[in-house]
Order: sequence, then structure tokens, then C-alpha cells
Amino acid sequence: MTGPLLLLLAQVAASSPGDVIVVGHRAEKELAACLARNCPPAQEVEASLQASVEQFADGRYPDARRTLQRAIDRNKRYASTLPGPVSSLYATLATVAEHEGDAQLWRTASRNNLLTLREQLGANNVATMREELQFADDMVSQGTWRLGDDTYAKVQRRAAAGGRNDIAAAAAFRRAWLALALTRTHDAERFADEAVTLAGPGDATMAQLRDIVRTRIAIRKGDDGAVDALAARIRQTGEGRPTLLYAPPVEDINPPPQLVDNGTQRDRGIRFADVGYWIRPDGTVVDAELLRTNGLGQWSPVILKHVRARRYVPPRLGDGQPGLYRIDRFTVRGTRDTPTGTRIAQRMGQLSVHIIDLTETEAMSEAQRGRIALGVPTAPPTGVN
Repeated sequence: MTGPLLLLLAQVAASSPGDVIVVGHRAEKELAACLARNCPPAQEVEASLQASVEQFADGRYPDARRTLQRAIDRNKRYASTLPGPVSSLYATLATVAEHEGDAQLWRTASRNNLLTLREQLGANNVATMREELQFADDMVSQGTWRLGDDTYAKVQRRAAAGGRNDIAAAAAFRRAWLALALTRTHDAERFADEAVTLAGPGDATMAQLRDIVRTRIAIRKGDDGAVDALAARIRQTGEGRPTLLYAPPVEDINPPPQLVDNGTQRDRGIRFADVGYWIRPDGTVVDAELLRTNGLGQWSPVILKHVRARRYVPPRLGDGQPGLYRIDRFTVRGTRDTPTGTRIAQRMGQLSVHIIDLTETEAMSEAQRGRIALGVPTAPPTGVN
């Protein structure tokens, strides 16, 4: 679906952390003009998605949420004729809600996205099954592991029965990754083997993913050379999202319990930073830098340390290519909840980190060309972290 992808059309300009960022509101103006002339639903949905992207990129998460919610209210009745676009509104809203810290809206939007496709296209439709995997991913991200695993298993069975072994393999691998996260090593290996069997002997990518699972298990057992050994064996093409081999967890960003009072536990802020970095041909990361930040100053060293320690599957690049350039958005926020004694929802409790790749669409290339036009070209990696 296009919803999550449209979120990634952020217009990111290189800057120092102290710079004032000015982001244009072209997409918002185009949406207003579209509504004023009563444009067709398909155009209006697209304009709403673009406006929400603009607002999200500018760090105005509440504005992006309201834009999407209003678009859903206006257009959900067209789901029978525009199932994909309406689904995209829900999918994009789910991503915004995740970064804004509204767990209930995140769940609701994810479910409505899935229900829209299931009702309009059928449970066995390829698009529906893919979104069902995304719904399960969201549930796992929220700690609802049993629901996520059950959903993966159902998709795996339906996809295999319908002859879509690619989707069945993707579901099986997700079960393996979840089992790995829950330290169920035997299940992780078993599900990874199932994924490879479903994908078939010609699918080198799934075999590599199984190797990654085995490598993660080896690291837990103390094999410090496992990542280097795997990186030496496998490569991936320069197309598509780079495959992450290893990344340390982001260090705990919450203050020590003795320093927490009611004021810090009810943290109303949303902070974000955009980090640019190069993935070298050997899969290591260099030249990680803050392109812009909004309130993440004290956590910048932690985030940069995390990015610099990542290891990716070495990309297969053309002769002379220095590597792959990526930009990630890191959002730090508490979860919205309603504290005792009030009916007003607030962000409160433990802070968490949420990451989205801003370089997943062609529009990101447009943004990078814009940086060059501003006189801030993207330099190749120097090899210095």
C-alpha cells in the first residue's frame, strides 16, 4: 500500500543542530485548493496524504494526524471504489500515531486498514495478506506478541494454501524473528527453516535471512566473530532497503528512577532527529551525522552511537560506488494515556524510540537534489565515524 511509503516523502534539508528549519507548506495549500474546488475523492485522498507527509516531515505530528483523520471522515464511504487509497489513509495514520505516542489510535488505525482491505478485497487477496502482516508487525511493536504470532501463523497457512509461498515464507520468517526476540531459540531456528523451505531453493534472500537468525543466535552465545563471518559470505544488491545484520539496542533514554518526578513522568513533548549516514561496501556505517534535530540534543550521542555500530549485509554496488546513503528519523516520546484524576490524555511514563527510514522513495532523491541546489552536496563517505 502507498500510505506508509508516502510518509517517507520528507523534505529533509541538511543543517546543523542549532539551525532554524523552514519547511514550506506547498502540499497543505494544494490540499486546501483541492477541497475548495470539491475535487474528486481520489485526488483529495492523494492531496491529504501528501499534506500529512509535509506536516510529519516538519515535526508537526498532531497536524498530520488531524489531516488524516479528517480525510478518513470525508472519504471512508468510498472504500468500495477506492479500497487502496482509503487503506493508505489508515496505514499512514497508524504510523503517525506510533510516532505521536497514541497507542490506542495506532491499534485502531492498523485494524481499520486491515478491515478495509479484508471487506473490499477478501481475506485471501495478496494486498490484504500483506497488510495483515503489517498489522501483526504493529501488534508486536506494542508488545502484543501472542496476537502478532497468531496472525503471522494464520497468514502463513492461508498464503501457503493459496499458492503464495512468498507471502507464507515472509510470515514464517517474521515468526522466527519474534521467537528470537523472545529468546525461544529452538522455535526461531525451526521457523527460519520453514521460511526457507516455503520460499524454495532458488530464493537466496530467504536463505540469507535464515543465516542472519543463526548469526544472532551465535552472538548471544558469545561468538563475537559471527557478524564478520556472515558479512564475508553474503552480499545484496544496491536496490531496495539494506538488510540489517546487527544493531545494538538504543541505550535506555529514561532518567534514573530517583530523578523522576511527576513533572518528568508526564512529558508532553515529542522530540525527533534526522540522522544521515553512509553504508560502505563492506556493510559498516560511516559519517553518521545529525542533519537536524528538535529537542533531542541530550540523546544525540546515544543515537549516533547506535547508528555507527550497525552492520548491514554488504551491498553489491557498481565499480567505484562509495556506498549507500540513508536518512533515518528518530522520534523519542512517551505513550499517550489518561492519568488518574483527569480525563485529558497526556504523554506519560517511559520514553521510547521509534525509527522510520526517510530514504525509501524516489521523492527522497528529489530532496537530496534539493540539498545540492542549496549548496550542501551529499559527500561520499570519508571513513571517519
